[in-house]
Amino acid sequence: MGGGGWNPCFSRALNDWEVEEAEIFLERPHVWSVFEYVEDMVVWNKSKSGKFSTKSLYRALEADCPVLFPYSCIWNGWVQPKISFFAWEAAWGKALTLDLVQKRGWSLANRCFMCLENKETIDHLLLHCSKTRTLWELLFTLVGVSWVMPSTIRETLLNRHGSFLGKKHRKVWSATPLHIFWTIWKTRNRLAFKDNELSIQRLKYSFILSLWSEAKLFIVECLQSLVNFIDWLGSF
Repeated sequence: MGGGGWNPCFSRALNDWEVEEAEIFLERPHVWSVFEYVEDMVVWNKSKSGKFSTKSLYRALEADCPVLFPYSCIWNGWVQPKISFFAWEAAWGKALTLDLVQKRGWSLANRCFMCLENKETIDHLLLHCSKTRTLWELLFTLVGVSWVMPSTIRETLLNRHGSFLGKKHRKVWSATPLHIFWTIWKTRNRLAFKDNELSIQRLKYSFILSLWSEAKLFIVECLQSLVNFIDWLGSF
């Protein structure tokens, strides 16, 4: 390179079948100008600042993906990272349920650990299982909302609007499905690996306690007791 242009040197002579590719390669640098007395610097052209960030990379990749993804519901500041990461896995269908274990070549029976009735898929386990639905019904009863359950986790999160709620209630409303997912997943694993018996009352209590523990971190009014929190949920 000299005089503001490119002068590449190859370590060997090109083969005949490489000439065309080399010509294409040599044409590409001409779209950039080289300034001899300017210090070299790395610029990330996917952000306005020119600096790399995970957020800008995610958005750049997302722009090439036509599938809508509920990232704003999953990645929010009032849900623990471990809960968000599991919701992210579930929304992509990557949580290791029995149907995925079978696809990896393991020969085993596929039966939902919760209801013992249907095959275990992530959408069944977290949305449509008869035992899981007790948590959804509990939530809808507490907040006085009528809701038609979508068929997939991704649709459930994408359609979970809270525009009819105040700011603080909206935070809790957006976090509730993630806490249901997390409660069900932990319960499922206890049933699968510790031979525990399913208790619906314990399931409901675990969900409410998980949601309350998180809510206390970002909502201060009238939530210092579990009873007050349940009453507050009813004021949606």
